[in-house]
Amino acid sequence: MSKPEVPRSPEPPRLTKRATTVPPFDIQDIPAAMRKEMMPVGAKLMDRWFAGELNYSRSEDDQKNEINQDGKPYPDSMYDHGIIKMKWVLGFRRAREQYEDLVNERIYSSKAASAVRQIVARYTSFGRMYLSAWGICRHDIRILHKDFQFQYVTVDGTFEQKAKTALRQSTAHAPDDLTAALGSFVINAAISEIEYDFQKRIGVIEKIVVYVKDSYSFQGELDTTSQYLGHWSRRGVAISAATELANLAGSPWIDFPVVIGPIQTLSNPGKVYYPIRNRDFRQWQRKHNRGGDFIVYSDFNTIRLQRPIVVHF
Repeated sequence: MSKPEVPRSPEPPRLTKRATTVPPFDIQDIPAAMRKEMMPVGAKLMDRWFAGELNYSRSEDDQKNEINQDGKPYPDSMYDHGIIKMKWVLGFRRAREQYEDLVNERIYSSKAASAVRQIVARYTSFGRMYLSAWGICRHDIRILHKDFQFQYVTVDGTFEQKAKTALRQSTAHAPDDLTAALGSFVINAAISEIEYDFQKRIGVIEKIVVYVKDSYSFQGELDTTSQYLGHWSRRGVAISAATELANLAGSPWIDFPVVIGPIQTLSNPGKVYYPIRNRDFRQWQRKHNRGGDFIVYSDFNTIRLQRPIVVHF
C-alpha cells in the first residue's frame, strides 16, 4: 500500500524588485538651494523672476531694445533698481579689475571721446555754461543710460573671461554669487555734468556716474546648446566641467542627472543633481504663464575725475 502524498506547502510569492525611480525636480527649488550655497543675491533675483508677470523677448534684438513678447516696451514693473549694489559687485576681484580699467583707462579712449563729443554737441543749443545730466533726465537712470552713457566694460563677457570663470567654478564645484546673480554683465560709465566754454568751443566732463545694467533673462536656443546653468538639487549646485566647456564652445551635449554619493541614494531628492539650462525656464514660463524677464540697474558711484575729459564741438 503506497503512502499518501504529503501536500507541498505553497511557495512564498517572489519578491519583485522595485525599480528605483529618480524623483522629479522643480526649478522653483533653485532659489532655496542658492541660499544654501551662499548665493543670496542670485536667489533674490530668481525669486523676483518667478514672481513676475509673463515677460520675455522673442529675439535678441527685441531683448536689446527691451521689447516684450507682445511687441510692447517692458512695463515699469520689469525694471529693478534695488537688489544689485555697486559695493557688492566690486567685492569680487574680477569685477573690481574691470571697473578700475573703465575709470582709469577706457573712459579716455578715442572711442569714448567720440561718444562724449556727440553727447556734448547734442546739448549746445541749450546755451548753458553748465548742464546737469540728471536734471535733463529727471533723475531717471534709464533715460540717463539712453542719452548720456558713453563707455562700458564687460565682466565675464569675453571667451577668455568666461573660460577663466568656468575653470574656477569647476574647481570650486559651484559658481559664486556674482555669477549666480548676473552671469556676464556690463559696467557702464555715463556723463553726470557738462561744463561748456562757447568761446573755445569745448565741453569739459569732470563728473561721471558708474553703474551696472543687466538683462535678467533666459534668452537663447531651446536645444542642447542652451546656456548651461549647472546641475541643481534642493541641496545646492554642482558644475560639470565637460558640460560647461561644451557650452562655451557652442557644442551640443547630452544632459543627464548625476548622483552625489552611493547609487542607493538615487531616490533621495537632495542627492540627485539635475542639469538646468535656460530652456528649462522658458518651458516653465509656457506652462505657468508667468515668469518675468526684467532689467537690472544697480545703484551708482559718482566719480569726480582727477583728469577731466575735454572734447571740442
